[in-house]
This record gives sequence, C-alpha cells and structure tokens, in this order.
Amino acid sequence: LIQDGTTHIVWSRGLEHIVAPNGLNISTTIRENFGMIRVNLLKNLKAHSQLPSHVQVLDLLTDKVQVPNEETTYWCKVFKLPESFRRKHHIYQYEANIESTSQGLVHHMEIFHCETSAMEKIPLYNGNCFGEDRPEKTQVCKRVLAAWAMGAQPFTYPEEAALPLGGNKFNPYVMMEIHYNNPELKSGVIDSSGVRFYVSDKLKEMDAGVIELGLEYTDKMAIPPGQESFSLIGYCISSCTSVGLHNEGITVFGSQLHTHLTGVRVHTRHFDAYGKELPELDRDNHYSTHFQEIRRLKRPVKVLPVSCKITEYKW
Repeated sequence: LIQDGTTHIVWSRGLEHIVAPNGLNISTTIRENFGMIRVNLLKNLKAHSQLPSHVQVLDLLTDKVQVPNEETTYWCKVFKLPESFRRKHHIYQYEANIESTSQGLVHHMEIFHCETSAMEKIPLYNGNCFGEDRPEKTQVCKRVLAAWAMGAQPFTYPEEAALPLGGNKFNPYVMMEIHYNNPELKSGVIDSSGVRFYVSDKLKEMDAGVIELGLEYTDKMAIPPGQESFSLIGYCISSCTSVGLHNEGITVFGSQLHTHLTGVRVHTRHFDAYGKELPELDRDNHYSTHFQEIRRLKRPVKVLPVSCKITEYKW
C-alpha cells in the first residue's frame, strides 16, 4: 500500500531474488548493485509548472567555506540584496544550488530576512552561526524566506500567490544558514553552495508567507530514557491564531514536516473553534530527517483565526 509522505525504496540488481532487506548493507560506498532511496510517490503533479520568461535568477551562495572536520556546523552568511530589489519582487520558485563535492555534507539551508527598518545596516557577517564574533545586529535575521533540506526538489509557488522580496519598506539584508552534517569528520572540503531564487517584479495576485508551529527546542521536551516509542505534541491554540491571523484567515497550500534524528512519524491535525476535528493538514508515517521537503498540498486548507492546529511528533 503506497501512502502519502516518504517511501523508502530498497533496490537490488543481480541474478538472485532478494527475499528481505534485512542485513542488506545499503550504506556502502560501492552501490552499483544495491542501495536505498527516499521518494514521495504520491506527489501533487500540479505543483510544478513552467516558469514565465520574465523570471530572473538570484543566487545566494557561500564563498569558499572550509567545512570544519566536525560532525555538526552551522554556517551563517549575510547578504545585501541588489539595488533592483528596492522595487518589490515575488519569489516564483527556489531550489538548492549545491556543489558536487559537497553532496551529502549540506544537510539543510534556510534564508532569513533581517526584519528591521529599511534603513538599518546589518554587518555582512560570514562565519560560524554560534561564533563569538557574530555581530549582535544579525540576531534580527530570523524571519524565514526559504528552507531546503536534503532530498528536496525545487519548491514552486502556486499561480495566484508568491513570497514577496524587496520593496521601499523592506530591509535589503538577508542571512543564509547552512547546516553541514559531517559524521565522517572529512577535512579539506571547500564549499560554495547556497540557494537559487527565481524572482520577478511582475507580481502575482497575492503575497504568500511562512508560519512555523510546533515545539520549542527546550529541555522540557526531552524524551525519557528507555522508551520504545514516545509522542510529543505542540498546540497552536485559537488565542494565538486570533491575534496572528487576518480576520478572513489564511489558505495553506504547502507544508514541511520537521524533526531531528529520532523522529519517525509526524502529522499536523486541524480543529475548528468547537473542537471538531477537520481533515488532517499533513502526515508522514515513514518520516526521515534526511528527506524533508516542503510539499504542495493536494488541496488548499483554510485556517481561520478561531481554529486550532496541532502538530504531533512520534519518536
């Protein structure tokens, strides 16, 4: 039975039948005759369309970062957008732009807007996100504009809406954060990866936005030891949505489910103001932290200020 979400495909090529995947070494570097891939077989086929000719490319790339021989590194780089972005643009599509030598090391990337006054100058920091020399002013760079994780394909906005970028009241600074995952402690890797935007000053009918909901990264969310399975639930309650959302509500057309390494199942539930459960917004019963796509929903979901959403995580 094929389900929505992630499907893990184990494949083998040879003269004998594969009876079961148990014991098959799919992590070997020599993978000519067997291996494993993660895919989303039940994609929204309407989510990808040809871009119009007036769309232009904007690359935000790191510049020859010497990836540390440490398991986990978060690298931050601040950019100032070109002068043309004094005029409002829309992001029609974006995708990862990863160097071939960095495949497997770049785990995920995010682009944040430095949300402050349009005239505020942000230092063009380029270094470890947790470095002591990171300027305090860069802490305002935290509103998500784009997110990519390992395995994700290009994300295309729907015909009627796109994410705004630029404008006369828009601070021109953005920050890219790259997570390098280097469990083999490789050294000598030089990386200039980043994110490629497809943008245009021909605006769509509506502006899109990004909303994050779920759990806080705090010790109170720790999983007790010795558990065979464990659930954690984050609530987005109506007292919050009634303040943060427009009176007419919002239309959700895409969703990215996210946990760290121990997560195995995630879903987002939706309730109305009377506690009646509505159809689920998103679900992945076979979740992998190494395959985190922003997926276009097969049906748009209307979320009103007095409704409630719950994201449940399973470990």
